[in-house]
Amino acid sequence: MQQFSQKYAIVQFFEAVPNGTEFMSSNWPLHATLVDTFAINWTEEEMVIQLTNLLFCMPEVQSVTKDELYLGDSRVLVAVLEKTSGLDGLHNKLVTLLEEGGLKLNDPRFSRRGFSPHSTVQSHARLHEGDKVLFNALSLVDMFPDKDSYKRRVVATIPLKR
Repeated sequence: MQQFSQKYAIVQFFEAVPNGTEFMSSNWPLHATLVDTFAINWTEEEMVIQLTNLLFCMPEVQSVTKDELYLGDSRVLVAVLEKTSGLDGLHNKLVTLLEEGGLKLNDPRFSRRGFSPHSTVQSHARLHEGDKVLFNALSLVDMFPDKDSYKRRVVATIPLKR
């Protein structure tokens, strides 16, 4: 039997999702992931403080939807976002910060040079080619709240500098 441990992700939601919101792993709100599933030695409170200190100084980042493709072994349909220097820089600064807390990525292939910004096509929402998106408030998501691997919970949403 697979054993689970506490994990997190950092995402930009493209619709309003208040702190404390819970949803099932199969029913995410529309989003793009900046840091994929990870474990860390910091507490949630430490992460929120560290992320707030970083993001307070980081400018908002724009991108645009380029096209669609199927990703991964499970062939998930995604809308590919343009990997701008601002978006790539934001991702790399987040990873560098989290490494200070002992970052352990589930799959390091999708970090740093392997970072591929995209938004999964959901049954209820999606991005279309040419859609402009703004990364202006990143959310820390608990991927294992109450030791339930099927639930997700928004821990905190932290705005970037405007």
